[in-house]
Amino acid sequence: MRAFTYSQSNMFLNAFGEPVKSNMGVTFNAILEVVPISVNTGGSFIEGTETFCTAKKDDVKGIVIGSVLGIRSMEYEVYNIVDDLSGLLDIYYRSVDSQHFAEDY
Repeated sequence: MRAFTYSQSNMFLNAFGEPVKSNMGVTFNAILEVVPISVNTGGSFIEGTETFCTAKKDDVKGIVIGSVLGIRSMEYEVYNIVDDLSGLLDIYYRSVDSQHFAEDY
């Protein structure tokens, strides 16, 4: 993966990003994304979506799995972070209620 320059990532995030705040007081710009997922269960499919945000790696130091993010007046818990070595991270999150539901099963 090609790494973005500082100015390229700033231009990208300033054009399409939205403010995100963590429970540790860190505020950063991120692009909010939703992708469809489908799981074949051997005869039927389970379909849903995954939500994640893309942010500059340098802006999200301290964000770890289990961190709480405030996005559009809602709270979400981080459950995965993917670093593709481009200088940007994909931070996967789900609502705090969904997080606990997933842990119970």
